[in-house]
Amino acid sequence: MKKIKNYLLSLLTVTLIVTLLPLSANAEQDVSNEVVVLDVLGNNEIAFVEPSVVNNVQSEKQNPNEIEEVQYLLSYDKVTGAQSTRMLEPNETIESLSQVTPMAQGGVVYGVLLTPIEGAAEADLSFRINGFIGSKPNRIDLTYTLYRGIQRGTTGTSVGACTAIIQGILNVKEGKTVTCTKKISQTGFYFGEAKLTIKNILGVVMGTDSAQTRQILTNKHATVYPFHYDPYSNKTMAEPSRTDWARTTSIPWTSDDRYKYIKEYSEKFPNNGWNWDGLVTHTHHVRPRNLGGTNAFDNIIPIPARVHETIVSPWFVGY
Repeated sequence: MKKIKNYLLSLLTVTLIVTLLPLSANAEQDVSNEVVVLDVLGNNEIAFVEPSVVNNVQSEKQNPNEIEEVQYLLSYDKVTGAQSTRMLEPNETIESLSQVTPMAQGGVVYGVLLTPIEGAAEADLSFRINGFIGSKPNRIDLTYTLYRGIQRGTTGTSVGACTAIIQGILNVKEGKTVTCTKKISQTGFYFGEAKLTIKNILGVVMGTDSAQTRQILTNKHATVYPFHYDPYSNKTMAEPSRTDWARTTSIPWTSDDRYKYIKEYSEKFPNNGWNWDGLVTHTHHVRPRNLGGTNAFDNIIPIPARVHETIVSPWFVGY
């Protein structure tokens, strides 16, 4: 009986050594905070946009294309195998989470972020470990995919992905970051989706999760759609409802059309402060005329001439 116990103890020791060998090999990686990221080609996989992400970032006066990290909490119970995930509010802290989930055996707080690189026709997908609750995992396997949608809040098609393994000698360290850079070649509502598998030191899965970044509208040069707010009409310059508008012949827009618009605008908002000199203020067609836009009052918004010429019009050139 004693021999059997010694044999089992030796077998367990060997198993632990074999398991720790790859972790030891990554000791330098753990210190330098570097993670090897492998590129994966797009496979036309379809993903649905999470309603919670859309509802969390949109309001009438808020820029829907603001570049902000979205934080999530994945809680897991090593005994029962139960797990849960939720998006965090901006004011939530690690300390408050410890009080909210006192029964959880462990939890990982992580953030996902999509950052278009203007002019480079690329976007960075970032995944960051922001903190832990209870016991820390020893390894996180990550797949990060960039999706392109034609409309906001619907679906997206994969344009490429990256895979990475985050691990440490004893456990995953707070602050670890994975960045995946993918090409952008078409106008689209882009979003990233991270799929992660959390494991302990023996490689046993403690939890799985998926999370999405905010959805960002960019043109084919990765330039984010500009945000413009008219304080007098309390109206924002609406973003394109779709990214597949076909170019067409523009309908006429004459000085008389502009005069009629200014007259109607001034009647609706008599105390507006716009300087209607054509060199100072332009009347922008929210859906451009060469993309099917009309001269309807609701399709036009006043905008500073400099902003129109240097930011808004160039964005649509890259549409």
